[in-house]
Amino acid sequence: MEKKVIKYWSDIFKTEITMTVDERLNKIDEKKLSSKKLQVANEQLAKIKDFLPKR
Repeated sequence: MEKKVIKYWSDIFKTEITMTVDERLNKIDEKKLSSKKLQVANEQLAKIKDFLPKR
């Protein structure tokens, strides 16, 4: 597991900020992940619409 450590000085917080980036997570394809989340959200929305009263 390769991790990359990034340190920089923050003018807002007046302190040094340390970020750890996992290279494994950078390889995730956002397009595939977002389409799966959209599909799940649409399925859940369809279930909610069935319970709403019709006007």
